[in-house]
Amino acid sequence: MTVLSSFPLQSETILPGIDFSALKQVILHEAQEHDLAIIENTETRVITETPFGSYCFQTAPEGVLARIYATKPDWLFMLQESFVEHLAHFLPHIVEGVRWSDGPKTGALPPNFHFATVISVKPVGTCFLRVRIKARNLSSFQDDAIHFRLVLPPAGLEDIEWPSVSENGSTIWPKGEKALHRPVYTTRWIDHSQGLMDFDVFLHEGGRTTGWATGAQPGDLVAVVGPGGGGLPNTKRILIYADETALPAAARILESLPHDAQGHVAIQAAQGALCAYSLSAPEGVSITWMKSENTQSLSQLADSAHQEFPDHFMWFACEKVEVQKLRAAFKNNDGDPANAYIAAYWSA
Repeated sequence: MTVLSSFPLQSETILPGIDFSALKQVILHEAQEHDLAIIENTETRVITETPFGSYCFQTAPEGVLARIYATKPDWLFMLQESFVEHLAHFLPHIVEGVRWSDGPKTGALPPNFHFATVISVKPVGTCFLRVRIKARNLSSFQDDAIHFRLVLPPAGLEDIEWPSVSENGSTIWPKGEKALHRPVYTTRWIDHSQGLMDFDVFLHEGGRTTGWATGAQPGDLVAVVGPGGGGLPNTKRILIYADETALPAAARILESLPHDAQGHVAIQAAQGALCAYSLSAPEGVSITWMKSENTQSLSQLADSAHQEFPDHFMWFACEKVEVQKLRAAFKNNDGDPANAYIAAYWSA
């Protein structure tokens, strides 16, 4: 039994006139950039593994045969869409001609798009609101897939336009005055049997999601897309440096760590520990709260910690400028990209 035979779902498409060896170099580069495992790499075939399924590319008389394998229909679609998005960057002239063997979904809602109902909205500490929603099927949101996109139409718009699937398997999002707000959030808690999910909204003045969450009422309709990437790191040694917008994700990670984990957490927040967002960590993981006016930047502190503990997984989430600084420092210090998650967080 091969690795690919374990997947119940598959879809394929032909990329005509494409040189396999050239495409393979692109695939291997992307796999390295996104920390994807290479299952097979030969002169005629390359297979990569993702958290949601696998990609297989091989030579064909017409060009390159691309196959995608997954266990769930929405995961299959997510991999198709991700492939088309990458193809648009490297081979834009063939994107519109891509057609998948599992049949047309053209005009339908994307399989990873879910309508949900607001159940409750409650304060968490002084800086967050916890929103509980109920959806028909959240089975794709596994315990290690912690991110998704909240989908909000413009306030007051009556003629709402939802996304649809294009002929090549990508999502068509409405534009202009009907454009949908799609910030990334963290699944804070989920109950698959009841279709319930919690996520925490950081409160800040002028935030679009803040405005929605403060006015949301039980029974209100909302939508989510996901799950997305950036899951839970599999490690016993960790460094977490984050600002307050990343607190929900940091909390999920800390709760997932084994009991004998070692590490350090530094959270930078306007109110420091007074924001009263609860964090629970194993005994060997220390937690430090800092106020935003701290003289050292979060990226400097994280860089120093990485140099002291190079074998620890580095999880860093903050605003874009700080992220760029740490990425540069991490690279200069020969940090292993597979042993880090460094991302810009700001959910508006």
